[in-house]
Amino acid sequence: KPVTLEWFRPRRYKHFDRPVCESFAEKVKTPSFVVAHPFSPLIHYMKESRRYKQGEHKTVTKSRPIMYASHRDACVLSYYAAQIQESLEARYAALGLGNNVIAYRRLGKSNFDFAADVYRQALADAPCAILAFDVSKFFDTLDHGLLKQRLKDVLNIATLSEDWYKVLKFVTKYHYVDLTALQAIPEFAAALGAKGTAPIASIREVIGAGVEVHGNPDGVIGIPQGTPISAVLSNLYMLDFDLAAKAYCDSIDAMYRRYSDDIVIVCPVEQTGEAEAEIVRLMAKEKLQLSVEKTEKTLFDPSGAAVAGRRSAQYLGFAMSPSGASIRPSSLSRQWRKMRRSLRRAKRAAVSRSAAGQGGKVYAKKLRRRFSPLQFRNFSSYARRSARAFGGEQAIYRQIRRLERAFDAELRGISLPGP
Repeated sequence: KPVTLEWFRPRRYKHFDRPVCESFAEKVKTPSFVVAHPFSPLIHYMKESRRYKQGEHKTVTKSRPIMYASHRDACVLSYYAAQIQESLEARYAALGLGNNVIAYRRLGKSNFDFAADVYRQALADAPCAILAFDVSKFFDTLDHGLLKQRLKDVLNIATLSEDWYKVLKFVTKYHYVDLTALQAIPEFAAALGAKGTAPIASIREVIGAGVEVHGNPDGVIGIPQGTPISAVLSNLYMLDFDLAAKAYCDSIDAMYRRYSDDIVIVCPVEQTGEAEAEIVRLMAKEKLQLSVEKTEKTLFDPSGAAVAGRRSAQYLGFAMSPSGASIRPSSLSRQWRKMRRSLRRAKRAAVSRSAAGQGGKVYAKKLRRRFSPLQFRNFSSYARRSARAFGGEQAIYRQIRRLERAFDAELRGISLPGP
């Protein structure tokens, strides 16, 4: 059945309930239904990604806590997130922030478009400085008091109604169970791995099996990352900061952009120190801190003059300098690993089929969908669209062609043991 509610998105993952349909989504529009709704614990896991640190010539693993809500809870949160988003978009338009806040919004653009905008601005303003900041533990340190006040402000109300209060309480006083703890119980592990939409277990069964339900460890700060309302709440929280940061940047003829917890400023070189100090000051007003080790200051100067920090500015997965732009090495390394892992897996599967007398053919069609330029939704096509966004940047084309040639060579080179 086609979905007619724009904010509703059916989900298929395993949780403590079954997926819901649009008839349930219609119910969550009634405040009394939400007030009576029993929320469930979130499921928590650590999402790990490996990144290559160019300056240190090593690969490091970055872990990020992700929590996802039950299907019923996610539906409730999606509806309330849509209401905040609508009000927030009106504020952005009224305050002139539509081009400055670029994450978690339907702008019809991709990361490479945002990065290319910064690149073009730097080229136009060169010589200039590109300052990149990262908020330390962003979602984990959002102050509940400030968040509540911002919510009342954007909704234009003096006191939160019962339904809004319950939704906000769920994401600030959240509870969760660890996915690894569920996987350690054989019956829950089987349910997680089974096909279909049956729930993992009831909350009573989970508690009865000795799985611990954790609470928000900090109590007065932090919201879970990964729920349908988390992203819009983070943008709401930063509304005052965005307004102040834009006003300051406008006063010094600088560009300001924020993508979630990543902030970038393109400013006159002589304003570098003052701009950094102002961002630190404004961030402190929001009870947040910048990650000092991730703060980068880059001189964007066609003359090639040296400056402390990187010669290439790093932003949203791209490295940018006056001589051109390219995909960041860590992104390419990740694709190389995925490619080789997929090829090894395909070979092992072919060997197993051959040993079982089922033929030893390597199914290349699926692999080519992932790593060739023939498909629209893969890294190869993403890179090519990135190159076009950067004005036909040849360095990006060279990077992706090298990856594609390596894939073709390794695919052709797969050999299986004879009978």
